[in-house]
Amino acid sequence: MNSSWKILALAGLLSMTALQAEEAVTPPATKNWIAMLDYQYRSSESISHTDGTTGTYGRSRDGAEVIYQNPTQVYDLEYYRYTNNFGGNVAGTNRSYGDTTDLMLTGYQQTDWNSHYAVQFIYALESARETGESMSQGFRWGMGGAARWRPNAETDIALGVLVEDRFETSLLAIPYVKAIWKPCRYTEVELRVTGLQNGLFVRWFVTADHATTVDFSIAYETLTFELTPVSYGGRAVSIGEVPVRFGVTQFLEKSGTWFVRGAVECVPFSRQSFVHGGETVEAFQAASSYGLSARLGARF
Repeated sequence: MNSSWKILALAGLLSMTALQAEEAVTPPATKNWIAMLDYQYRSSESISHTDGTTGTYGRSRDGAEVIYQNPTQVYDLEYYRYTNNFGGNVAGTNRSYGDTTDLMLTGYQQTDWNSHYAVQFIYALESARETGESMSQGFRWGMGGAARWRPNAETDIALGVLVEDRFETSLLAIPYVKAIWKPCRYTEVELRVTGLQNGLFVRWFVTADHATTVDFSIAYETLTFELTPVSYGGRAVSIGEVPVRFGVTQFLEKSGTWFVRGAVECVPFSRQSFVHGGETVEAFQAASSYGLSARLGARF
């Protein structure tokens, strides 16, 4: 597809000059804040609907994120707007939906037993909804706990359980895993299972000061939005997809304050399910799509 190749070419140029800050440079202890602006584009591709309806689906995203972190706690506030592009016969039907917004506060509070062991209380509050729906209609939450083990400087493992509220269905208990291994000073490997992101993340620190980082990830990611009610009542859409990403983060000056990130991605699997009363009433899968993202941020 010509459009896909154009996207890849543009993203390649971006990534040569620009990983998320929280996954890149190890900051000085005094820089507890991170602020970021973010943009993502995903190409429109054909969809295969359960009832035979045809059409296309793609999306773009823009937003901002602010993080405060110290050795025993993290607060992460993020706001994103998704422009959902439906085309063909599916556009304008109840098998599609409008633009959506996602406002989320996540974090954890940690209590250290000693230098190797700790426990964490983990929480999330979210308002995720189609434009026009109220925050109360699109509100959900999650909470849980984990035990953290740091046997040495190269290994950091947290294991626990989360309980997550889900639109139009029951509570769900999921495992929580974050395991980080640093085989050398230039490489970091992370296994992550949080419900929202589940997969493998690898980072290469190109320079000794971590000013330039190259990352690769493959993960199963999820999004859920409350949608405008239709003739059969309330409904939600549950999105599951597997993006494969390559990204580059570059800090712009020696103080480690300003940074840019660029990434390209291929999404070989993407499925959207419309849920009502705990039952899937419609679903569609999109063909393989391609995308790019760009981020500007600062630590302070």
